[in-house]
Amino acid sequence: MVALKKHFCAKVLFNKYIVLDLGAESGRCIVSGYDSDKNKIILDEVYRFKTPYSIINNEIYWNILTINDEIENSLISAVEQYGDTFSGVSIDTWGVDYVLLDADDRILGPVYNYRDKRTKPMLEKALKILSKEQIFSLTGNSFALINTFFQILSEKYKKHSLLEHASLILPIPSFLLFLLSGIKKAEYTIVSTTQLCDPVKRDWSWELISKYDFPKNIFPEIVEPGSILGPVKSSLVKKTGINNKTKIIASASHDTASAVVSIPSEDSNDWCFISSGTWSIIGTEIHKPSFDNKVFEYGFTNEGSVDGNTRLLKNIAGLWILQECVKQWNKEGKKYSYNETVNLASEHKQCRTWIDVDDERFFTPGDMVRKISTFLNDTGQVFKNDDGWIILCILESLAFKYRITIKQIEEILGKEFSVLHMVGGGTKNKLLCDLTTNATGKKLICGPIEGTAVGNLGMQMIATGEIENVSSYRKLVRDSFDLEYFTPIESQYWSKNEDYYTEKIIR
Repeated sequence: MVALKKHFCAKVLFNKYIVLDLGAESGRCIVSGYDSDKNKIILDEVYRFKTPYSIINNEIYWNILTINDEIENSLISAVEQYGDTFSGVSIDTWGVDYVLLDADDRILGPVYNYRDKRTKPMLEKALKILSKEQIFSLTGNSFALINTFFQILSEKYKKHSLLEHASLILPIPSFLLFLLSGIKKAEYTIVSTTQLCDPVKRDWSWELISKYDFPKNIFPEIVEPGSILGPVKSSLVKKTGINNKTKIIASASHDTASAVVSIPSEDSNDWCFISSGTWSIIGTEIHKPSFDNKVFEYGFTNEGSVDGNTRLLKNIAGLWILQECVKQWNKEGKKYSYNETVNLASEHKQCRTWIDVDDERFFTPGDMVRKISTFLNDTGQVFKNDDGWIILCILESLAFKYRITIKQIEEILGKEFSVLHMVGGGTKNKLLCDLTTNATGKKLICGPIEGTAVGNLGMQMIATGEIENVSSYRKLVRDSFDLEYFTPIESQYWSKNEDYYTEKIIR
């Protein structure tokens, strides 16, 4: 991060924006802006907090009110450090989760975390009404039990369904923006993660909603990314000290959609991307949704992008598995830093043993090392109780999944990509970057690390008219950040083992 204080302390030399970027692990507040003299985007993280959740009676809930308290603390911190005047504030978060409100805007019930298990029986119930093919034809989404569709279906089947008392459903970032602005609208990119959306009309899939007898009145108006909702609420002006003219903006509310805005691509279609963090989201940007049979067969999904475009992508497990292992090792007294995990893995040249990172056993938290050992035993592979070897096994398994997924995208679209962009925290893991370029055979361009925050800023700047469009902004990103380039030098290992991986590892 580059500090802004020297630019802002005397007179405002350029517009300031507040970016609130919330991940499933942590959230942060970043004050940002565009220094026209240096032709660079400037970022400064002013506040960071854990994204808290609780497990009660084996159910997992987000502590949404604590999250809101931390957002207010973030605004206070930004004002204390940079004064009260900002051109905009926006929030991006993970997808699929939601808040139910009653007619008095009270929160109805707990806010579930997508890792909660209550949706497990819902696919079977859903298919009694429509087939997978029919649901896909309406939504263009893949079938993940974390999707809002299955979460709402689960609520519908409860003895005392909160849907009967709900006045509105708001995706997590839309709810948090409502608390800032008082405006209850849902931004399209986050709606597109619900499996309740028509990707052609960029609206709710009213046919699907009707088929499953969900109450139509609870679904809010949808706005496009880059929409100005209104000024900050007066109550927050008093509480945080922020200027009452500050605009609350629905940028690209889904974190991956924001990350894609930050991709420093040239003006061509010759690129695909990996947004690498707790999840790995792999895909490309296309002009309209694809309902190709291969999209359905391979489990790809159509999600919203900016400028009326679509992100054709697949969500796969990311560094979550490694994060869980590190948590376990920390409890055992081995306090590994991020760099130490990379160094431990680098002590082993090749693992030659892999897991399917999308196997359902790796989805839930806890006891991750044992889960890896069990998977390897179940697939007739050898497990080594060596932390560095386990880390390399995870990273190689991710790289193998990247290889297969990108091949599937190319098959769907009938084209080959020469460039692969990686954004997000995973770009800090140079071993993963090396493995990825070799596994995929693609030129890999890494950066910006803070891709989601940078994309959030970009949509705010477009909303306020400070920059013209996404293409112009991507050029600015290229000029602002030091990118890292990786070229494949060893692909034989991956080619040689691909058949084994696809036949024996992926179920």
